[in-house]
This record gives sequence, C-alpha cells and structure tokens, in this order.
Amino acid sequence: MSVNCPMCNNVAMPAWKKIFMSPIGPVPCDSCDCDVRVTWTSYLLAISLGSVVFLLAYLQLNEGSLNQYLGYGLGFVLMLAGQVFFMPIYATEVPSKSDE
Repeated sequence: MSVNCPMCNNVAMPAWKKIFMSPIGPVPCDSCDCDVRVTWTSYLLAISLGSVVFLLAYLQLNEGSLNQYLGYGLGFVLMLAGQVFFMPIYATEVPSKSDE
C-alpha cells in the first residue's frame, strides 16, 4: 500500500510514512523533485474522530478500567486510519535550476 504523488502520479511514499506527516513541514516525494504536504484543515479533520473517541474514553469511563484503555486504543487506531485513508496530500513545486 502506497501513496501516489499528486504531481507525477507515481509512488510518493509508503502508507506508513503518511502517518508521520504534519502540516509543519513538507516531505520530499520519492519519485520526483516536488515536496508533498498536508494542510492544517485536512490534518485536523483526519484525526478528529479518533480524538473525540479518545477524549470521551477519558471523560466518561472509569479511571484505570479496561474499557478506558480500550477506548484509548480505539481512539488511537482511528486517528492513524484517518491519516492514512482520509488525509489528502498536496504537491508543492520546487523551483527548477533555471529559476535560480
């Protein structure tokens, strides 16, 4: 499973690397010279469901119970799945050598 670059439509990175992407800095594409990035909006939307489940497990379930820890795990897995499957990446063009 891999993520395709929006610029060259080739493999940009493995899917597990997409989990570590953040809006703070772009990541270079493995196939071309462009950088791929995510926006704050898409990042926050991708992790929102998992964050809500995590917060509800913290607030509503008994402290130290197995159900609370299962809620934490479910929230964490939902955050990761949201990043892999629902967070789009965007290409940032790198200036060519003729532009320098």
